[in-house]
Amino acid sequence: MAYAWIGAAVIVVGELIFGTLAFLWPRRKGPKVETVFVAGKVTDFKAGEVTPFRKERTFILRTEEGFLAISAICPHLRCIVNWNEVLKKFECPCHGAKFNQNGEVLEGPPPRPLDLYKLQIVAGNLVIDRASPIERSKFDPSHLVKGS
Repeated sequence: MAYAWIGAAVIVVGELIFGTLAFLWPRRKGPKVETVFVAGKVTDFKAGEVTPFRKERTFILRTEEGFLAISAICPHLRCIVNWNEVLKKFECPCHGAKFNQNGEVLEGPPPRPLDLYKLQIVAGNLVIDRASPIERSKFDPSHLVKGS
C-alpha cells in the first residue's frame, strides 16, 4: 500500500513540474500569414457582385461607385460569414446574424458592421491589406475606393 502512495505522489509531482514547464516555455510561432494579396484586375469584377476569397477570409464588393474589401469574420464571435447570392446578404452560421451587401447589420447580435480592409488599385489590380481591419459603425460612401 505504501508503494501505491509513493507512485501516486511521483505522478502528481511529475504533472506539476511538466505543467509548469509547459506553461512557462515559449510557444512556437505559427507560419507567417501574408496580410497583403492581389485580388485580381479591376476589370475581373462586375458591378453589383460580391466575390469571395475564402483563404484570405475576404469578400470584394463592386458597386457602380467603387469597391469595398469586406472582412468575412463576424464581429460578434469571429465566425466566418457566408454570402447568400439568392438573398443578397451575408449570413453568420453561428448565431444567425445577417448583414446587407455593404456589411451593415440587418439582424442578430453583432455589435457593429463587418470590418473593412484597406483596398488600393495598383497598376489596374485590386490590392487588399488585411493587416489592420477597419472597424466602423455604419456604411459611409467614403469607404468606397473608386475604380474604373
